[in-house]
Amino acid sequence: METLKKIFKIAGITVLSLFVAFTIYANWNEPPLSDKLNIKPIELAVYNLNKDISIEDSLQIAEKLSANKGVTASTVNRMGKTVSVTFHADETSESALKQIVEASNFKPQKVDFAAFKGPQCPVPMEYIDLITSAKKALCFR
Repeated sequence: METLKKIFKIAGITVLSLFVAFTIYANWNEPPLSDKLNIKPIELAVYNLNKDISIEDSLQIAEKLSANKGVTASTVNRMGKTVSVTFHADETSESALKQIVEASNFKPQKVDFAAFKGPQCPVPMEYIDLITSAKKALCFR
């Protein structure tokens, strides 16, 4: 019984030490500006177009996208035949943006960035998000 108490005491001190160390680490660096100002996160949608795009069409699409509530920026790349849009997901949706591009007689196809091969992070994104969220929660600045 005495050994079990000793093990629990050592384990408790170890866990408490790790918690204190992580709290110090979370407060060591200054938080990013987006956290300080409580800025909403944005989403990115990139669409490939099925045909060449004229200057008039590109201006029309850019104006319509920019007029949509929730869109923070839009770019039409005539040479690459792509449309890139950053937006707030709680104010508009990808389907609404896609309909705007389809209204100009184009068939947009969403670019799937996960399909690109190349160097990838060996740590799953869920783990990185967990650490970032815990760091935000323990930051007292």
